[in-house]
Amino acid sequence: MASMEPSEQEISQVIDFASLSPSEDRSLVTQALKFRQKYQSAWDDSMFAAERDGTNNNAGISFHIESPDHNSVIQGVTPPPDSYPPGAPSRPPSRTNNRSPLGRIVDWTTTTTTGITLPQLLTTEDEDMQRALRESAQEAGIDMVQPEPNIMEPSASAPPNFGPANRNDYDQDTWAMVPVGPTETNLGSAPVPSLRKRAPGAPAFLIQGNGSAGDHRLGSLITILHEIPLARNVLLDVGSPAASYGHNREWWKGQEILPPHVLAQLQTGELQWGQQGQVKTDFEEEIHRLMAFLDSTDRSYGTVSVLADLIPFSNLGPEKLFYEQLGERQGEKIRPLMQIASLTEVHGDDLGYEDAKFGLLEMDHLRSEYGIIKTLYESLDHVMWNDVLGWNEVHESSKMAMFKEVGDVFVVKVSGDGPEDSMEIPEVFYPEKYMISRKDEARRIQIGWCKSKREMTKIVEERDRIYQWRDNWTNQVYDKRDLIKKAADQWTGYSTYLQSLARFEAMEKSGFDTDEYPDYRAAPCELDDRSKERLAKVDEVIQFSERLLTDLEARVKGKQCKLFLNEFLLESIKARQRFLGKLLTTPEKPGRPMPMTCNKYLLRGVATSSNVVYVCQRAEADLIELEDEPSQPSDQWWRLAYAPSEEQPVKAEKIEIERLFRDMWQETKTPILVYATEKALGTARAPLTSPLERFVKAENKAFRQELNQEKSDSGETRRAAFVEPLSPSKRKHRSDSADSMDSNRASLGSDDRNGFDNPFADQDESVGT
Repeated sequence: MASMEPSEQEISQVIDFASLSPSEDRSLVTQALKFRQKYQSAWDDSMFAAERDGTNNNAGISFHIESPDHNSVIQGVTPPPDSYPPGAPSRPPSRTNNRSPLGRIVDWTTTTTTGITLPQLLTTEDEDMQRALRESAQEAGIDMVQPEPNIMEPSASAPPNFGPANRNDYDQDTWAMVPVGPTETNLGSAPVPSLRKRAPGAPAFLIQGNGSAGDHRLGSLITILHEIPLARNVLLDVGSPAASYGHNREWWKGQEILPPHVLAQLQTGELQWGQQGQVKTDFEEEIHRLMAFLDSTDRSYGTVSVLADLIPFSNLGPEKLFYEQLGERQGEKIRPLMQIASLTEVHGDDLGYEDAKFGLLEMDHLRSEYGIIKTLYESLDHVMWNDVLGWNEVHESSKMAMFKEVGDVFVVKVSGDGPEDSMEIPEVFYPEKYMISRKDEARRIQIGWCKSKREMTKIVEERDRIYQWRDNWTNQVYDKRDLIKKAADQWTGYSTYLQSLARFEAMEKSGFDTDEYPDYRAAPCELDDRSKERLAKVDEVIQFSERLLTDLEARVKGKQCKLFLNEFLLESIKARQRFLGKLLTTPEKPGRPMPMTCNKYLLRGVATSSNVVYVCQRAEADLIELEDEPSQPSDQWWRLAYAPSEEQPVKAEKIEIERLFRDMWQETKTPILVYATEKALGTARAPLTSPLERFVKAENKAFRQELNQEKSDSGETRRAAFVEPLSPSKRKHRSDSADSMDSNRASLGSDDRNGFDNPFADQDESVGT
């Protein structure tokens, strides 16, 4: 006897054809194929062409005429609804309406749990068909519970009664939910598919999702890197290409794609559902999937939560750990995305004795430091030369960091508090002054920074000595004028209290006679000796406070010229600091003894939050060049955002770079900035491998099915709104006509229509238009 087990090839064909999940629907497909094989030889299509009593009509389709006793017409009485759809009553049941047992089993397994009661079967149903249904359900693991007998005929075996489960009939403690596979996704209720469709020409993007890595912007970072061809190619090249990248309809929402060997273990029972989390998705393969997804997806966005969960948790954040994990696993392959900095002494010609390799540079400053730091270059000055600028002096053991190598992609993250308002971000960035070849110039710039900061500190301290007072116990600084005014107000209040108390005592002595003192404030202020002494001390303190404030104002007025001069010097020092920050940032500056040799870096993206990213998209070069002159590259900035609570949850807006510089600081004070060279932008995009193309095609096919399902659901809703049930009263009145006496159907010939035509054709046409 042939084996009843379907082959792996047959199972894969059904899964690929129906776009099913290899993990969730594998068992269902296996049972369906086994059932098909079991009854393939016994299946008889003649039942669809047989008469009601089971005999065949070999001459063709027979026309069945209803018996008057079976369905007689009673004048004035609305006939019962038809048991078949509108159509010729003489045709046999359509195979499209009589679903096979396999189709019914699929419906039951997707809508019910164990303990299913069979729907009521017609008494004329073939017994073999009922037995086939029961056996197929048993093989699928569905318990076919026998129905309770009808209460009207307790001794008879009543047909099954399919209805709702009531509290009175079932023990609530026996109810349970049995999971059949991993159905949890890492994204909440997503918008309808039509709202998630990718806008024409807009880049796709990645959002955070609901992973376990906390709040991060890894998805935004990868979105920007994908728009840089060299970075995209590097990320596609990490690791080894897979023979298959699998498929999961919920992958875009954050559900992982299990490796093939894990799926095999789940199928054989070696691994139970819920234990598959012990086997992690391959880190590099997940990166490949994301690159292919951003390349060709029809969806507007996806999630990066699967990749984020593969990165070990740390306080450093997933963005930095992403680069560290790539560096540890890939080494030279990701060199274009990495920088190498060397620690060296400020004095001497030593070019470095300790190297550090990184892909993301963090700029962490206190909020107070942004009083001096106003640009990205100045922020980098204080990061690379922190040992000198942190102490405002250059000593013998001072150290500095310089770049030995800078990759074609340069990523900077503003950490810490961030600026209170904003700081200047250049559209074009040159790291020339941080290169190891510019050590002498960097040393002179640091000396200039230290001198300006010392001068500024001296002026600020001199100004503060006039106005401010420092509490040595708490180390807090207060404005002297505010303290004196506050003290004078407190003592004035005490003086008012003493006088009011004396008037109250005078009122009390008069027995609170309102005729004598209609207003208590008119009562005499009669102070005793003790109260007079207290009031005199209070007035003395108030006068002293007023003299202090007058003296302070006089001192300030006397030094007004000095203060104005100091303010002028402060502005001059700030201008000098802006000049120091811009040194070696302009390549074409005339009179420079040694030209700049670093690469030119263009701003390509800014990540402001986990669900908002600004990305610059470079248009494809024109194939036709006018007058043999190469066309200039065309860049377009996009703002890509996902806001699930808004009416339009997915937004892809074309913007100008001026809006980027304005809005980014309103959305965050700690952005991630991504720069890239012209070489990185001009690199040809490597084609996807065949497995990756199959993966993204399956993804798009699944999304098209979502769109078609939404369209089908909305179409059914519209048709239901237009279709009105035939009114019984109209039938009642129509039955009085002569041509309706012998039929409950519509009258033939009254409107030049066939009585068996679709009565809703006009309405369907109106819906379509």
